[in-house]
Amino acid sequence: MPESPLVSVLMPTFKHATFVRRALESLFAQTFEDWELLLIDDGSPDDTAHVVAPHLADARVRFHRFEHNVGLGAALNFATDLARGRYLAYLPSDDVWYPAHLASLVRVLQERSDVYLAYGGVRFEYRHFAATLRGDDVVGREEEVLDTPLAPKKGETITSGNILALAQVLHRRDPQGDARWTERHEFVSDSLEADFWRGLLKRGARFAYTGKVSCEWVDHPWQRHKVIAHFQGGLSRYRSYYGVGQDVWLDFRPSRGMRVNERERFGRFDEARALPKRGALRVLIVGSLGFNPERVLALEERGHKLYGLWLKNTETWDSAGPYPFGNIETVAHDDRWLDRVKAARPDVIYALLNWQDVRLLRDVQEAVREARLGVPFVFHFKEGPFICLEHGLWPDLVKLVTDSDGRVFISDENRAWFELALNERFDDAATFVLDGDLPKIEWQTNDWAPKLSDLDGEVHTVCAGRPIGIVPWSDIAAARLHVHFYGEHFHAWFPNWTREGLETGFMHLHPTVGPRDWVRELSRYDAAWVQVHDSVNGGDLRRATWDDLNLPARLGTYAAAGLPWILKDNRHSTVAMQSLAARHDFGVFFGTFEDVAVQLRDPERKRELTENARRARHLFAFDTHADDLVTFFRRLIQRREASEDSSTRRA
Repeated sequence: MPESPLVSVLMPTFKHATFVRRALESLFAQTFEDWELLLIDDGSPDDTAHVVAPHLADARVRFHRFEHNVGLGAALNFATDLARGRYLAYLPSDDVWYPAHLASLVRVLQERSDVYLAYGGVRFEYRHFAATLRGDDVVGREEEVLDTPLAPKKGETITSGNILALAQVLHRRDPQGDARWTERHEFVSDSLEADFWRGLLKRGARFAYTGKVSCEWVDHPWQRHKVIAHFQGGLSRYRSYYGVGQDVWLDFRPSRGMRVNERERFGRFDEARALPKRGALRVLIVGSLGFNPERVLALEERGHKLYGLWLKNTETWDSAGPYPFGNIETVAHDDRWLDRVKAARPDVIYALLNWQDVRLLRDVQEAVREARLGVPFVFHFKEGPFICLEHGLWPDLVKLVTDSDGRVFISDENRAWFELALNERFDDAATFVLDGDLPKIEWQTNDWAPKLSDLDGEVHTVCAGRPIGIVPWSDIAAARLHVHFYGEHFHAWFPNWTREGLETGFMHLHPTVGPRDWVRELSRYDAAWVQVHDSVNGGDLRRATWDDLNLPARLGTYAAAGLPWILKDNRHSTVAMQSLAARHDFGVFFGTFEDVAVQLRDPERKRELTENARRARHLFAFDTHADDLVTFFRRLIQRREASEDSSTRRA
């Protein structure tokens, strides 16, 4: 074998100890043998190094292991710099090559000097066999399809517009300097491959298809694109899965889901503090924090020390640590987590927030009780109890509510629902009411913008979130209600509704607006849509649905911008959102869309609604309630201490 092989195979691997043997077997089975392998273990916490060790006896294999995960882009750049071959091929450690794969790719590059990149067809999602991830029609149109990717179809898991999996590709080295892969410190996205192929095409590269399916892009839940942009992926899952430390700030750009530039959003809260201050509490947060995780820093600002035992697998919109901002100390969620909790010596355990956390919270509740830590356990539940019923979590939820030292409900209506469901009147001293996902007060700026309606005489409303119940468009347009729809990911999630709205001329699409721009951007509108539904409970909470009980996270966004809420007139029933809006008189209650238009065309009523919304907005910031929450914690601590003292005296 010559010292410099013709092909350098780049194999990045992370947590693939159970996959990598299959990938290596498929490499050693290649009919083309003039290759070297650059096997880069990107800080795997499993036994990958042990699994690959027997294969290192082959002189063609070079192995390097990073101490910590640096990300796929950096691993590929590192391997590229080490590579000696004239051509570069890619075999991620969870993928498979068929025996003639390399030979067919090499043949194309050797026979066609005008071709820079050759690719074989790919099997993906087990049942699809095609030239590319976007089908056979892409062949010869690679640049066109990459530049104008099609909108993902319903149920499609590849949402980035990528056409080529790494495993498909062989390309030449660039004598002017190899193209570089985007690294984590630049930004994180599931379009890493698509961006690289676009970069090659812009450098004048020509692509060619071998004409045969010769590899498999293996489908499993931990594929990088799923960790980033799947419904159960997202920023928090990416951080958790790859072990991204608290010292790393990410610019997270999924093709589907919430985009977050952490430094832009959270940088203002990154202040070092010596905690806890004298007399302050040590608070262990367990679970996840929803849309507005920075809110808990209001506790830190008051001198309390925060620890976090985080849910590992969140949904795309949910948030769990570790966080790069503040001074929240993460308690590693491994088989020694309880020992770490004991070492942290928390004064109170604050368990929250959504149905996905319920099993984790219940496990912690039981473990803490069995260990007799003597620490009050406070359960704060935002999500609908009906989802717990659906997912078989009702027994755990009941235990969390009834066996906790303290419980926090997001509204009086939620408390009343649970009291009916459990046939129990909760102790007022151990019960607190606080919305579960309020934003921080810093986002409530005074950057008020002129109303669009004052400029053009039309009615302009806003929807920042899921457009639940805002139909039909024919009636909305007939009432001449302009709807400004925010969030690219929501546009993609509701393509038919968006298309129908655009056809009327009364829908206007806007990118996602971050918290620092909520007031400046959203205060231009007359009112905001929450969740439009017809309640049928008639005042009997036994008949309530989640729409009756829910307080969506967007309410804090609307409150910051001083916006009245548009709600269906359900004053014949008990509805949590309606109760809030009526209490502060900033609700636009309607039966028909024309009712909305009439109220918002009345300048005096519109002014009154807006003033009321601005006057009450401080109540929709977590900071406003932080001191009361801490007082609640202290009361529970005192009750437990008194109970333990009483037990000791009796003994």
